[in-house]
Amino acid sequence: MKRVPLIIAWMLGTALLASAQTSFFYPHVVDGVLGRTTWKTTIFLTNPSAAAATGAITFTQDNTNPLAAGSSWQITLADETGVATTSNVFTFTLAPGATRRYVSTAAGGFVSGFAAVTTISGTVSGTAIFSEFDLAGTLMHEAAVPSADPVLRQKILVDTTGGYSIGVAYANPGTTTIANISLTLLDSSGNAVAAPVTQTLGPGNHVAAFTFQFFRSAPPVVGTMQITSSTPIIAISLRFDPTFLKFTTLPPVPLAGP
Repeated sequence: MKRVPLIIAWMLGTALLASAQTSFFYPHVVDGVLGRTTWKTTIFLTNPSAAAATGAITFTQDNTNPLAAGSSWQITLADETGVATTSNVFTFTLAPGATRRYVSTAAGGFVSGFAAVTTISGTVSGTAIFSEFDLAGTLMHEAAVPSADPVLRQKILVDTTGGYSIGVAYANPGTTTIANISLTLLDSSGNAVAAPVTQTLGPGNHVAAFTFQFFRSAPPVVGTMQITSSTPIIAISLRFDPTFLKFTTLPPVPLAGP
């Protein structure tokens, strides 16, 4: 009988440790000069709880070989005090109610990837912003990018009529498993308008493209693009106007199981 309290204490301690560490992701992070524009990503983290929170943000960039793992991303971020640091991992400690801001500095050529926020203790939430500047540094456009959790099935809203375009980014946040991904473009009635596209994506790898690059023969359509995967992945989409200068984010919608 003496072992029972010890077993219960061990079980409670294990549960507390498991619940203390949580993760969420930013499916698309951009930084650097692309053509005649400059892109930056701002990440906000806040602690909504009454206890201190600790953790880290880890950045991973694309690998052009889809079967390969993503690469560690040495990105330069400036915090809310203006101090800039270059690393692929940024640790943080947030007092109750505290907030941190990290802004990429766009010091080089254009790079894209994703970020993982992992808390070791406490509770953290946040969001991000894509910002596009001209070469003189004047802000042109920006849009919020919500955090995401990995899921097996999701869909993005698609409206490519009137010259608009839909860009989508998704990443395999796993560390060991290759994701087998299927993309299906559906019209407003839920009917497929093009043959499904299949892809494989290595652990930690990331892809960004327009729907017209996936479905080259598809007509302009209002509907959805369904994304299913053999392992949970994260995604985000953006809707661009015909000039590709104005955009807004379209968070994905999780789908029920088949």
